[in-house]
Amino acid sequence: AQLSVRAMAKKGRVARILTTLHRVAGTPISEALKRRQRSATQRGDAGTHGEKSEWKKRKERKARREAFEGAATQTGLPHGYHAGQRILCVGEGNFSFALALTTLFDGEGVNVLATSFDKTGVARASYRDAKDIAHALEATGAGVRHGVDVQEIDALKLVAKEWWAMGNDPEYAADRERGGGG
Repeated sequence: AQLSVRAMAKKGRVARILTTLHRVAGTPISEALKRRQRSATQRGDAGTHGEKSEWKKRKERKARREAFEGAATQTGLPHGYHAGQRILCVGEGNFSFALALTTLFDGEGVNVLATSFDKTGVARASYRDAKDIAHALEATGAGVRHGVDVQEIDALKLVAKEWWAMGNDPEYAADRERGGGG
């Protein structure tokens, strides 16, 4: 006799309730109930059947939405971005997203690094406003790097590490300006 998924779930709930009642009352748990619990544990579902209930899914969505809205109200900025965060923008075409972030941060861009796969000449030829946007970003203190291939993780890490070191260590920045190279 095959039991439906709903009947099996009900049977699992009943078993959990009975187990709890036995534990509270201090009475021994029946052997049949123990066998059912052992087989559920061995199957790996332990009565849950690996699916989240609709109630649980709604509750998790609500918690994510509240966290998102809380971050936005806390910083006053959308998506919880704030000027104190280190933000790495990868694959920027004309750097407009990075410029929008620095605009949100009242022109404070020292913690923003924007990278583009295109070399400088290709980016300027492809996007007529790329040069102006890059200059505006650099004026806010943001970093602009061309020719960064994100598929080469080591290259991306090197560019980001160099930028954050420069931004956080004035001696490193001064050494780079003198031509020391760090």
